[in-house]
Amino acid sequence: MKSTKLLQLRRLNRELRKHATSNYVRFLESVSGSIEISQSRAVQALIQAKDYKGLIDFTDYISSAHCKTASEHRLCNQLSALVKKYPWPQDLVSMDPRATATETFLLAERKCQLVNKRFRLFDTMRSPHEDALCRARSWIGYVLGEFSLDAVLSECDFGPGASLGTHGNATNFARKLLSQEWSVSTGASEYAYSAVCRDAQITELLLGADDRPYYCLDPALIRAEFNKRVRVTDYNKIAFVPKTVKTERTIAVEPMLNGYLQKGVDILMRNKLKRVGIDLRDQSRNQKLSEQGSLEWELEDPYVTIDLSSASDSISVGLCRNLLPPEWFCYLNSIRSHSYLLNGDLHRYHKFVTMGNGFCFPLETLIFASLCVTAYNEVGRKPDYSVYGDDIIVRRSVADRVLLLLGVCGFKANPKKTFLEGPFRESCGTDWFSGEDVRPVNLDYAFDSFENIAKFCNIVRSKGAWQGILNQGVEFLHTLIPKELFFCRPFTGPPDTAFEVPFDIFLSSPFSSWDPSIQGWSWLEVQKTPVRDFAVRSMQRYSVVQLRGALTGSSSSKPFTIRRKTSTKIRRVRGTCGTL
Repeated sequence: MKSTKLLQLRRLNRELRKHATSNYVRFLESVSGSIEISQSRAVQALIQAKDYKGLIDFTDYISSAHCKTASEHRLCNQLSALVKKYPWPQDLVSMDPRATATETFLLAERKCQLVNKRFRLFDTMRSPHEDALCRARSWIGYVLGEFSLDAVLSECDFGPGASLGTHGNATNFARKLLSQEWSVSTGASEYAYSAVCRDAQITELLLGADDRPYYCLDPALIRAEFNKRVRVTDYNKIAFVPKTVKTERTIAVEPMLNGYLQKGVDILMRNKLKRVGIDLRDQSRNQKLSEQGSLEWELEDPYVTIDLSSASDSISVGLCRNLLPPEWFCYLNSIRSHSYLLNGDLHRYHKFVTMGNGFCFPLETLIFASLCVTAYNEVGRKPDYSVYGDDIIVRRSVADRVLLLLGVCGFKANPKKTFLEGPFRESCGTDWFSGEDVRPVNLDYAFDSFENIAKFCNIVRSKGAWQGILNQGVEFLHTLIPKELFFCRPFTGPPDTAFEVPFDIFLSSPFSSWDPSIQGWSWLEVQKTPVRDFAVRSMQRYSVVQLRGALTGSSSSKPFTIRRKTSTKIRRVRGTCGTL
């Protein structure tokens, strides 16, 4: 039966892909028709007129409009969240998100160029903000401490993403290490050699052979083999990933060994930030303070939230040279890419890092936190801020000073996501209105498969306050799934495997079954598993990277998988407890 159901599921998904856009439009009509606010009537009118570009502009407008109540805010932003990130076909909306993203990236570059000129001017004359910069510089020095090359190199590792020479879906570290060439920039080459020499498996990979168990550790041989393998490239490549229907997000694909070195800085910086109370593995502090700021917004000095436009793209070379300790700056400057390739043209960077650089996130957190500490010191308050990337939370009495210092350093607050007044606060994936959770259910995928439809319906069900808003839309989505494929369960689980339903509905399902051996219920659901990268097993020296993988550990039960590629099965699941 399971193989028959799998064939039926594949046929269903093919049909859903064909009609994904029309089903989505019908879904929007059902949702907007069930929401009784004036904005929903405008949404309906735009849908009926097939003015989808106008629909996108309108829902973008209402998402930033000021609302009087939490209920109104929840409804308006939910309408917007269903539209602004959806992967619209470009022939329907006549938008070029890649061109917009490119323009934003280049604009940030020009801004960094001006900021670099400003800081070069500060080399010859005293800045009017030198006292503040000095405080920020001192705090950064305190957090980072004395630079230790040994400490940095001991943390080096490979990330899961693409690098120059290793791209597509096969980007596991086995593919990287077994590739014929290892890309690296000129400045990072010597550091990469030192890091490679510290890794026994990489050294064995360079010097060993499949037909002999021993190899020589002569430094001259290691150097010779390293030089044969590396390919010097002094640029990274700008790539694009989805963000919203209006714009994509720019990231940079780094040379392979640069990424290896940058990961070491990332881990070390995160550990140093944690010692001063900034844990980049935990967003809960930002989330709690934003809720508190929303709840206490009428008090004299509540917490406010600040979000920056193009934050990582606005970290200029001049700013980092001014704020970072000299030895830290020299090392980070050596292992970053100094140029970028965009649309076939090579350009010199004015910014210090881009998204895709391994240490971008902790570096921006460090810089923004230093400016917050400085602002608190200047107004004579004990610091009680919180920073997570470019999500900044400070007291209202300190916010103006923080914004001023951010401007001096070349950053600009995003007015749509910065909230200094009123009852609304937003930070780290949470939205609050007078202390109420008003975070909408975002839709950034098409209803083109059973899995995506189940995922959306289950997310809505998990957010109780949204069930009433989206109930008609969910009911419409249910009609897209035939009864013979309506896999459901009475307990929570992976959202894209089966529909989570009340127990009485589950009991009426033809797939529900009582298992006396465990005294519990069983049901059918879709199982997605990563696809193993079988091609890598045939490469020479595979056993060495396999050993390295075993020693470093993995969260996956399958070694060396293909990204964004899964195999699908229908399985019977048994459970004795759970919540819905």
